[in-house]
Amino acid sequence: MGAARPAPIADGIVRRFTRGTENPRGVLWFGARSFWGHVRHLVSAAIASESIDSRDWMTPDDPETLRSRIARTLGGSGAGSTLTEGMERDVYIDFVADTGDDAAVSRAVATLVFAPYELPDPDRPGEVLTAPRGDILLFGGDTAYPVATAQQILNRVIVPWNQVLRSLPADNRPRVLLGIPGNHDWYDGLDGFSRMFRWRPAAGALHGPVVGVSKPLAGHLVAWAREFLHGGAVEKPRDLILEGYTPVQSASHFALRLAPGIDLLAVDRQLTVLDPRQQEFLGDQYRAHPDAATMLVMPDPVFAFGVPAKWGVQVIEKLNLDLERRETFVLTGDLHHYERLEGGKALHVIAGGGGAFVHPARIASGGVPPKKVWPSRAQSRRLLRGVPWKLALGRSGWLAHVCLLVLFAPAILLARRYGGRFDVNVVGEIVMTIILTGVFSFIGGAVQRKAVVPIALAAAAVVAAIPIAGAALVRFAFAHLGQTPSWLAISWLTLVIAAFAGTFVFGAFLSLLTLLGYEHTQALTVLDHPGFKHFVRLRVRADGSGIDGWCIGATDPLRAGQKPELVDLFTWRPRSRVG
Repeated sequence: MGAARPAPIADGIVRRFTRGTENPRGVLWFGARSFWGHVRHLVSAAIASESIDSRDWMTPDDPETLRSRIARTLGGSGAGSTLTEGMERDVYIDFVADTGDDAAVSRAVATLVFAPYELPDPDRPGEVLTAPRGDILLFGGDTAYPVATAQQILNRVIVPWNQVLRSLPADNRPRVLLGIPGNHDWYDGLDGFSRMFRWRPAAGALHGPVVGVSKPLAGHLVAWAREFLHGGAVEKPRDLILEGYTPVQSASHFALRLAPGIDLLAVDRQLTVLDPRQQEFLGDQYRAHPDAATMLVMPDPVFAFGVPAKWGVQVIEKLNLDLERRETFVLTGDLHHYERLEGGKALHVIAGGGGAFVHPARIASGGVPPKKVWPSRAQSRRLLRGVPWKLALGRSGWLAHVCLLVLFAPAILLARRYGGRFDVNVVGEIVMTIILTGVFSFIGGAVQRKAVVPIALAAAAVVAAIPIAGAALVRFAFAHLGQTPSWLAISWLTLVIAAFAGTFVFGAFLSLLTLLGYEHTQALTVLDHPGFKHFVRLRVRADGSGIDGWCIGATDPLRAGQKPELVDLFTWRPRSRVG
């Protein structure tokens, strides 16, 4: 297959995007399926808080053992002390994160990842080089959504990606699969993750389907309940096999001597903090080579939307990494957009565009300004406009509507019982305002930013007043039509109006938080947006002089005729900047 030359990313604002029509569709984050993911999150977090850690069985590979295993798998000699020395050439790595959502989008991302490209040559301005598909495919966390179970990884990653691989010309070149888990992998206790990424010592130990979608979530839940009652177990695929790629790691974290003077550290923080043994293992590797630069791959960025991020900063502190004086390339996913920024002696690249809904750029002023961000602030602002309408119309799921119906129903019943007395309405509205203020404040992250509370209070007061206004509107409409409806008809219509209008206000509340820079991750979950997907291709130079990177993406990946686009290119030259 000939190498494609990516075009520049599209200028201007894109308003229409193509959506997939096949199952599994993109996760509706305000629907029943995502509610199952939230429950798994709560259970997993509770288990983690009791210090029950699935990493207890793991023994990370000695870096030399892992290096030799990778080199030999790739067809190298295994000689030397670093991977590039064992290969005697440059090594290419494809990094992709936050994968496994809409099946059609997954297939489009796989098409991007598995192609060779003609890319700008950093050594020869105006010239291009051919960058082949990576020797290593590195997943940066959150392999599938809403929970990375074996079934979800199979349906949303393995099947669509293998369909693309089987459509390509025959390629017998061996390649390696590596990965670190994100929080959605941990919601399943790393069961699905280990079936995809854990090294199988015996070549004949691979089992399980390669193509073919398994039962939907509802069927899986029924099977789980049945087996739970009978003391059995739900059948799962033993191995999640990506054709042509060999998993090589024994644990969810690892260290690797990548090139002369460049070490790779891959981190797994579970759902809370680094476990002591991982902290010791990675810390020892970091201190063992004080003159080496570090390529750090972890599930959370150090800076999220331009400000220090709790979990990413915690990893840096726990490992005692010095980003001010030691050259470090921090590569992460978690945020579903592309961003590159610099600080101290660190290069930070966030590339979470592997398939999940898009996150916006920081729209509000402030924060560390990125060198590159995609989608842009203007595009993000445009996307934000659709949030309240899409949520209110139920196109993101009906969970918010159901919650408001349950909350509003007692107020409607009280109004009926007490004949619409003013004092009862006032008390009901106050109680509802207090409840909604707490919920909105929690969702908006008031624990970290108290300024969210007055905005939550204002939004809650508006939502709490909607049933009263809705009842008055319904009575006025029937009176205008000369009708005398039953109390039941008035109640149901009031509930429906209140649920839709309240959900619209809630969507507007989420959008306002993003515009003000208070909270950035909630609003665009409403859109389950298929656009701005990407991955990063890295060239690790054989002599250890640095790493070249190209971010390749697609603005509207399912649009007919959509071509690959060059989102960004960067170079990391730690040796040239020492001192």
